[in-house]
Amino acid sequence: MEDDEEMKRIAIQTTFSAYAAKQVELAKQYETNRKKRCKIFLQRLRYQLKRNGEQHQKEWSEILQEQLLDSVPTRKFWKLNRSDQWYRNLFEGEEDNADQLFENFRLDRPTYDMLVEALNPDMAPHPLLISQSCSTEKKVAVALYKLISGSDYASVGDQFGVHKATVKNCLFQFCKALVKNFMDAEIALPLTDEAMEISSAFEEKCDLPMVMGALGLLHIPITPSGAESKNYLNSKKWASITLQAVVDHNHLFRHITCGHTGCTEESAVLTDSGLYQHFENAEMPAQMINGNPVQGYIVTEPTYPLLPWLIHDYTPLNNPITTEEQTFNDHLAKAKAAVDQAFTRLRARFGILQRKIDIDINFVPQILLTCCILHNILEKRKMKFEDEWIEQMTAADQKYPQPDGSIVTNYTTSVEGETVRDQLKDHVQSKYMLFRSIDYSQVYFINDPNH
Repeated sequence: MEDDEEMKRIAIQTTFSAYAAKQVELAKQYETNRKKRCKIFLQRLRYQLKRNGEQHQKEWSEILQEQLLDSVPTRKFWKLNRSDQWYRNLFEGEEDNADQLFENFRLDRPTYDMLVEALNPDMAPHPLLISQSCSTEKKVAVALYKLISGSDYASVGDQFGVHKATVKNCLFQFCKALVKNFMDAEIALPLTDEAMEISSAFEEKCDLPMVMGALGLLHIPITPSGAESKNYLNSKKWASITLQAVVDHNHLFRHITCGHTGCTEESAVLTDSGLYQHFENAEMPAQMINGNPVQGYIVTEPTYPLLPWLIHDYTPLNNPITTEEQTFNDHLAKAKAAVDQAFTRLRARFGILQRKIDIDINFVPQILLTCCILHNILEKRKMKFEDEWIEQMTAADQKYPQPDGSIVTNYTTSVEGETVRDQLKDHVQSKYMLFRSIDYSQVYFINDPNH
């Protein structure tokens, strides 16, 4: 009897446990379904609100647009009509405009066409903007005219029928493209064979052997900002950027360094240039002079240091110079004249270098590089050079006189440099003495009827 009651009790407990477990399971299912229904409801609500919001935004935008357009007064826009007829007549006309082209651009049509063809890959307008951009031909013409005339952006723009901002863009594109495509080919130090040809040409001019070039420094007037103007003042008290160049006997630039402020000393410019590292490490061709080997060297002014590969005049710094030293200085001056003549032709050809350059000072070195490259191209092509261009520089020379490189109170020297200079002085003196020792009264000519 007790066993039956125990079994009933156990059965009842088991039934209640199963019922409780089922209740828990049903509660979990209910909660899960409730969350799903809530999530679906919220998603539908969010979608409905978004759709209604977009519809209301569109309606309100249309209403506001109509009201604003009706309330804002309207006017006609004024546009300046520019004409490029001068450019079209000069470059696209059928008439022969060779003289007018040379007068305004100082080059011939084949040279202009060569530049356009070489620079077209870098200067051609984007295919999608062809109708709104200048052609490569016009960009090259605008940039050349700016460099040659030196006129301001607005004046150049009026000449070509474009805005002054377009002139600036044309100039910047042209300079970057020209330096990229022509720098390495047009401006480079000579190799051994060419260096010997250059030294032979210099020796014919000045009787000095192994001259590889002439080094000089040119000051270009600029317009610096007020805060930096003092740093650019040179010894003549006007703001400038320097152009250091090595020139050969044909007035071609073989190495250039530009961008230093006008107050920078020549020795500092030389040290910063690649020229110093080249000659300090390179093996130069040599020639026996009076039993001593003399390597190739460059001639320059006394403001530069005296080095074995960089020779300048004797100066009366401590003692008066002798007759032999003065004779050497005279011969050296004939070689140094090459760089002065090259600078003169450069400035005479490009009017932008004759007045303060109205361009961002950080871009001025690109302008100088471009002018030097174009100078070499025109000189190699034997382009005509008018002497009247030099006469036109008179006003610029008076307003911006170049610092005198021959005036120096102290200079850096080296024993090796003095030795080379003394050997060259003795060589010139020996040739000069031989010339004086010839008795021309004892020279007989084959066609002389008296002998």
